[in-house]
Amino acid sequence: MTSNIPFTSGGTNSVVAALSVLIGAMAFGYGLLLVPASVLGGGWIAAIGLALILSGLFAADAVADRLGLAPNRRRRLSLLFAALALVLAVAFVAINGATFESEAFESAAAAIRG
Repeated sequence: MTSNIPFTSGGTNSVVAALSVLIGAMAFGYGLLLVPASVLGGGWIAAIGLALILSGLFAADAVADRLGLAPNRRRRLSLLFAALALVLAVAFVAINGATFESEAFESAAAAIRG
């Protein structure tokens, strides 16, 4: 006998969704604080936070029920925004790491020359 009712993890799902929204809100706020120093960097961090917020919201039962999303569609949307946040974060670290390394090499070369 099989059932068509999808399995949901209940409490664990809501904790993960709440943590995602909380961490996303902190990253979004931090990004907004950085905008005066660096518009691109602050906007990038704010975009990471926004993607995490959306991932958590789509994972939450209350939001998905209010929007009338099917369980497989809301899971797909939640994973999509989580993957977007991950790609943005990795790209941010890779680009800023390369920028930091090139600046370190340039300053070391100037110190040797100078």
